[in-house]
Amino acid sequence: MSSEKLTILIPCLNEERNLTATVENAIMTARDLPMDFEIIMIDDGSRDATQDVMKRLCGEHSCCRMRVNPRNLGVGRSVMSAYDDVSDRSWVTVLPGDNEFDFRSIHNFIALRDQYDLVLGYFQNPVIRPFRRRFASASFGSLVKTLYGFDFRYLNGMKLYKVEVFREIEIESANYAYTAELIAKAILRNPALRVGEAPFVATGRAHGSSNAFRPRAVATAAYEVLRGQRSVAAYRKQVIRREESED
Repeated sequence: MSSEKLTILIPCLNEERNLTATVENAIMTARDLPMDFEIIMIDDGSRDATQDVMKRLCGEHSCCRMRVNPRNLGVGRSVMSAYDDVSDRSWVTVLPGDNEFDFRSIHNFIALRDQYDLVLGYFQNPVIRPFRRRFASASFGSLVKTLYGFDFRYLNGMKLYKVEVFREIEIESANYAYTAELIAKAILRNPALRVGEAPFVATGRAHGSSNAFRPRAVATAAYEVLRGQRSVAAYRKQVIRREESED
């Protein structure tokens, strides 16, 4: 087995009905990867039996651990806070607890790890999502690209990255807007950051429905994108001043 390690972060909010399948599918795929792996499940203030499911999975699988947020922090801060439990130089991927991503797609990302420090995923089968969600997602993506100047195909899908790419970066934005802010700051901090892209397959939620693209949620996401962009602008000035002081 390789000395490399993959940490699979699984943030959850009220996913008692989806979490078991998410974790078991991840374990089945990860066993065939050319590296060791661990799973860290994160409960983000669930009001259902998500924590009970996590405890059971930790008892059944030695590769599983769990974290419990003291309150709902949002997906971004849940993921960022978990980096304290990730060993240095580990590869990291984030897998939603709703079992919506086909984790077998991780093979596409692992194959590129020698070429890139960060691999962003884009949908191989976007038609799996209803038109309304695809339209809202495209509108959100256009706003992000305009504000940040990104030309990446998608930001909020499956990813693979070295933990040091994002570790110790502070974010202001919440929800799904945090990814754009995080990537922008990572690139400002390290202009030589190697960023690639790979396809992933989505399967759709088996239970429940997503709240991410309801009208109110879309408006909130747009606000958070603007909030993150302002934080990036301030961070950019810090980077420039630091570089000038070093010259």
